[in-house]
Amino acid sequence: MLPGLWSILFSLGVFASMSMLPRGVVWIGVHYLITGLFCLVAGLGDQALAPWTMLLTFGAGQFLSAGLLYLTLERPND
Repeated sequence: MLPGLWSILFSLGVFASMSMLPRGVVWIGVHYLITGLFCLVAGLGDQALAPWTMLLTFGAGQFLSAGLLYLTLERPND
């Protein structure tokens, strides 16, 4: 349950800070919420702390965050 709960709590933090971040950050919060719920449902028994759940949840979420912040904040203004 730990990866799923952590992901859901992280998504709540992302939703809470939406007013200070770019507009597309809502999709990052949705990603963490959906993958957290998926980890809670699919991560039963032997798959509870499987490495693929952490990779799917946090690896993909961090790449999405980095891409969004690069496209919205790190671009030079022409």
